[in-house]
Amino acid sequence: MKKFWLISLFLASVVWFAVTLTNNRDTDGKPQANVPNAKYGGTLVVGLSDDVDSFNPLFNETASAQEITHLLLIGLADLNEHSEFVPALASSWEFSTDNLSLTYQMRPDAQWSDGVAVTAEDVKFTFDSMMDPQVATPRQGATEYLESVEAIDLHTVVFRFSQAYPDQMFDTAVEILPKHILDGVAPSALRAHDFGTNPISSGPFKLKKWVHQQYIELEPNDLYFGGRPYLERLLFKVVPDKSSLLMQLMNGEVDMMLNIPPDEAKRITQENPEINLYPVAGRLYYYMGYNTKHPLFDNAEVRRALTMAIDRQSIIKALLYGFGESCLGPVSPMVTWAYNQEIDEVDFDPEESTELLHTHGWRDLDKDGWLEKDGQQFEFTLKTNWGNDLRSDVAVIIQEQLKKVGVKVEIETMERSAMITELRADNFEAYMGGWNTSINVDLTPLFHSSATDMFNLVKYSNPAVDSLIEQGREELNREKAGDIWQEAQRLIYEDQPYTFLFWKARIVGVRRDFKQVTPIPLSTLYGIEKWYRDGTR
Repeated sequence: MKKFWLISLFLASVVWFAVTLTNNRDTDGKPQANVPNAKYGGTLVVGLSDDVDSFNPLFNETASAQEITHLLLIGLADLNEHSEFVPALASSWEFSTDNLSLTYQMRPDAQWSDGVAVTAEDVKFTFDSMMDPQVATPRQGATEYLESVEAIDLHTVVFRFSQAYPDQMFDTAVEILPKHILDGVAPSALRAHDFGTNPISSGPFKLKKWVHQQYIELEPNDLYFGGRPYLERLLFKVVPDKSSLLMQLMNGEVDMMLNIPPDEAKRITQENPEINLYPVAGRLYYYMGYNTKHPLFDNAEVRRALTMAIDRQSIIKALLYGFGESCLGPVSPMVTWAYNQEIDEVDFDPEESTELLHTHGWRDLDKDGWLEKDGQQFEFTLKTNWGNDLRSDVAVIIQEQLKKVGVKVEIETMERSAMITELRADNFEAYMGGWNTSINVDLTPLFHSSATDMFNLVKYSNPAVDSLIEQGREELNREKAGDIWQEAQRLIYEDQPYTFLFWKARIVGVRRDFKQVTPIPLSTLYGIEKWYRDGTR
């Protein structure tokens, strides 16, 4: 079974391969001339809530590090706004008939920012390092089925696998490291090497200066094969306090904020027309998870009845201010080939909820306002964690809405690590949760019956879903795989191991004088070499 290092509980899953930032590359390596009215020059100041930990993609793990590293180091192939692979350092690729080898043809004009050519030897060095246990990269799981990487010549590299699997492109289209800089470094010393703090570049920008916990300054990489970016300077300013960061966006000290709280979006729109808001949807969903082995929640129709009693649209309106959409299962709408948009949503219908609960024996026999069955009230504790106001607010709304159908909910707010310990120990009835999804679809860690020691915390088990997950994980044909994942999504939604609440939009704010701004779920800095400022600073 493939390693599932991409998912961590209640944290963003790590999309660490080279997300495309350079679509529509100008392949002659000259200054760009394909954006009408674009101007060269100007600075974009981006506010960050945390600093970079490392620019070495084998080791960086913070969101800021991954966003910025993607501007400096690119991979063999990238993902565009449709989640499709497009050429980057490689101009083309081809699988063998048995899918056990994958050959990339690299473009001959790619250079490192120090003038050395980017070659197949760099690719081999990168993956040999990933496979070396002494390097101890958290990315090693991506090489589980990789047997060898061979540089046939300077511009041809072949990956050979022990078995074919759907994520072969995903696992090989990663940021490439410069062999001529890192060759000879002891594997155990790679993490501490100063490349992590002072890298050279193969992408549209290069590092000019990094003052830890203060700012990171990038400038155009004149040797980048895709042409010179329009912006003359990128300044990433570290402002840990989100309120201060928002204030700096409002007063013009920063030009871009990557994650504006929904409750502040309306105020920005009303008070500062100089800021454009870009809702970026499709990756993070919130849910209420049920312990399906608990007697209260071991029946799918009872779980469905609870979902009917929860008005998800009112939650989206009240707490997200409209910056969200209903969630119809664990497959992200941004993965269009695998997402099932034909699912019938469970409607908000308290009367039907009550009828369904009555059908399963839950009635208010003593007229005290609470449902009961066999002398037991329908009462449960809903766990949530400190430090997440949105989850806490959602829990309160759910508490009030379930009260109206006679279900009593007690909210228990806990320190996050303590809560995780209780969930893993099966010491819960229901909990508030959220998952950030990746573009490589695999529902195993959350919904396969064998994954209860991973992230299937609700102990969900459906043999039909298990079978579909196993088929989808191995299916190489995307159209067939799409059909499989859509059916798995449908069955999971019907079973309601979660009340799937909503997809939460990420709200990006950028000052209005920046043009061609195109944030997408995969990257808020997507296509940044095409951005320009209408008026320099």
